[in-house]
Amino acid sequence: MFKILTSGCEPTRGSEFSACVDLYASEDVTIEAGATKLVGLGVSLDIDFLLNKIFPITKDEKPASLEMQNKGREQFMKSHYFQLMLRSSMSKHLIISNGVGIIDIDYKDEIKIRLHHPMAKEDLNRAGQGYRSGYREIKIKKGDRIAQITLLRHSLELFDIETTATRTGGFGSTN
Repeated sequence: MFKILTSGCEPTRGSEFSACVDLYASEDVTIEAGATKLVGLGVSLDIDFLLNKIFPITKDEKPASLEMQNKGREQFMKSHYFQLMLRSSMSKHLIISNGVGIIDIDYKDEIKIRLHHPMAKEDLNRAGQGYRSGYREIKIKKGDRIAQITLLRHSLELFDIETTATRTGGFGSTN
């Protein structure tokens, strides 16, 4: 379901009952107090793989069956998205800057997460000895498990809004 863009960033699952898949930082990043950084996760979505797994097409299928398969694939694409979350161990000191990580099913570029270190430098100065130096900056190393992703279903029919637009860019490209 993922294309690996950076070696060492292969997604994993913590256990057989994990609801999400863990993702890894594809780069070293330091986030200062009050700062926000975009961190690559070294993978992109492989929607063709996902669709072929859910809706396998064999060479022997009849045209009517293929048409139903294609409708099923299209409906799946219209009714699913990925949600990106910060791992709970990372949430002690960081937050996702916009509060939520929604990845549309047609997003093809590297998955990235925008992280914010919410403690302002002024707060660190006021707090004095109550804070360890680790709060001044958060260091993320390439290969650190920092995020989780899961596939969710939604119902756009509730909004009754049509669009003919197609995605043409990467992170933040749909304005």
